[in-house]
Amino acid sequence: MTSGRAALVVVGCAVAGWTRPGHADDGYLAELASAVRRELEAAAASHGAKLRPPLPVAPRWQAQKLGSLDLGAPLVAVVAADLDGDGRAEVYLVTSREVIAVATSGRAVKELGRVAFAGDPAVPASRDVVGTAVVEGGVVIAATSAWAKDLRVEWRAGALTGRPGAAGFRVCGDRMQLAPGRNHFREGSAALFGARCRDDLVDPAGYPLHLRGELSATGSLDVAVARCAVDGTACRPAAAYALKDVGWAFEIADVDRDGTPDLVVSSASPPGDADAVRVISLATLPDALASGGRKEKGTSAAGRPMFKKPFNGGVAGLVVADGDGDGAAEVICVVRLAGATRVDLWRLD
Repeated sequence: MTSGRAALVVVGCAVAGWTRPGHADDGYLAELASAVRRELEAAAASHGAKLRPPLPVAPRWQAQKLGSLDLGAPLVAVVAADLDGDGRAEVYLVTSREVIAVATSGRAVKELGRVAFAGDPAVPASRDVVGTAVVEGGVVIAATSAWAKDLRVEWRAGALTGRPGAAGFRVCGDRMQLAPGRNHFREGSAALFGARCRDDLVDPAGYPLHLRGELSATGSLDVAVARCAVDGTACRPAAAYALKDVGWAFEIADVDRDGTPDLVVSSASPPGDADAVRVISLATLPDALASGGRKEKGTSAAGRPMFKKPFNGGVAGLVVADGDGDGAAEVICVVRLAGATRVDLWRLD
């Protein structure tokens, strides 16, 4: 409605400011149309999207344990977002039974609410319980291989609520199914443990980026980067990267906001072994598109992390979000011992 008014105002101005020649001919209407078109193009240009380069920050990279929480069931997925509108992102922990919302502001973990899955159990059950969690339209869409349908979680009147959704797993805008009886998507060499997509990051000049990262069953995290026009459309492939030996927990972000995306990943450690979180800038990895698909020789700096934090337990989940409301995102890490339902939450910033 607003754009329609603007167009009418522009047309009115163009007509009012036009002086008709003393004699009428076909050229009058043609010149009038050209004048209106010029005014509309100028108005569109003045109101078009503008580049907004990122403002870099310098993370302190201090590891702080926020506390422990007994989830009552195995953790299968983690996601973070400010859905209650208080300016601080909540962390949503998805187990095989329920979704638990916690706050990580301050120096302690505070449980905000729990919502249980409901409906029919999944048949057949996967070899291991796995799950996904995404945020779309102010709603957490959580799914586990233990239940036939996902759970849509949101805040209503200050309370955490949930209702059953659709079958399958919401992944990067698509709905996927596990391979029958397996703990991964797809079959054979295309087997996929999970994927992450981001369309809210920009490059150093401010152009929007679309990123998709896929974790294969072999532990390789493949990341495709597309650079888009200023309005977010007309995206073209810009780069492609691969990082080996990545564990179940991973995230794509721009932690230091320098315009170069970072990978926040766990290690591909066996259950029960010590684990670690690494933050790796894509700038330190070889670009497969730039090399024309040729395999480049690695260097000592390739994949070198800007930060690394070892843990005695396994890293079960990673999110990057502003949990304390200071305007800068932190890495929130969920650690657990093999088979345990109790988890420790750490803030790395």
